[in-house]
Amino acid sequence: MNRELDRSADLTKEVIESLKAKGFNQSEIAEMYNVSRQAVSWHMRTYGGEKSPRQIVNEVWPWKTTAGHDKATAYRRLREHGEFMQTGGGGMSEDTLDRLKKWWKKLREENLVVEFDPNIAPIPGIASRGGFAYRKRTVGDDLLIRVNEFTELTEEGEMIWRWPPDIESLI
Repeated sequence: MNRELDRSADLTKEVIESLKAKGFNQSEIAEMYNVSRQAVSWHMRTYGGEKSPRQIVNEVWPWKTTAGHDKATAYRRLREHGEFMQTGGGGMSEDTLDRLKKWWKKLREENLVVEFDPNIAPIPGIASRGGFAYRKRTVGDDLLIRVNEFTELTEEGEMIWRWPPDIESLI
């Protein structure tokens, strides 16, 4: 194979970490090296690289969601919330932070939690493929999410799926 066309031979954990430190994300690095984003992820996992905030969030994601669930607003905001909890907002765009703060404010003002149940029917504007709903907070709801029979909550997940410290100053 022509080495000029196959830059993946030069892709190493160190190269990836260096590019990430310069602000490139895994998708951009994959494009530079003509490999998939999953290949970049594989290098990092296999050779002990640092996990990105999104990778950490994915590992402690509390539910078995399927393709299509990721289109739900609640899914996207929770993923952003998890990344915020990992980084304090560092590296997140102003638009993302603004959306997240508005979402936190809505949950706070309306006293809501996010519930996932694969049997929840589609709800226009919330989850076009179903699975997610906003529910009134009850006495047992200590997190942003409702823990039910579909929830697999790790110790690290319990730390991520709660309100950020100093939430009142953020919203």
